[in-house]
Amino acid sequence: MGCEHLDDYYELFLVGLVPEGVGANIREHAAQGCTYCLEHLREANLSLYLLSLTPKPSRPDPKLKAQVLKRIRKK
Repeated sequence: MGCEHLDDYYELFLVGLVPEGVGANIREHAAQGCTYCLEHLREANLSLYLLSLTPKPSRPDPKLKAQVLKRIRKK
């Protein structure tokens, strides 16, 4: 059996939010050098890193917001 059943869990594993059984399974596979799991953990790590770089939301200029909403309402 492949490791595809773990695909939904790699990111959650890295942030500590998986059930212990799943976490133990991923740890075991990684410790055994499972190339599938190691590659998906690398990808998950990169995804989490890139998400951490997302800028904080900012408020639009009230005048610009009003103009955009006015244009949207006209359509």
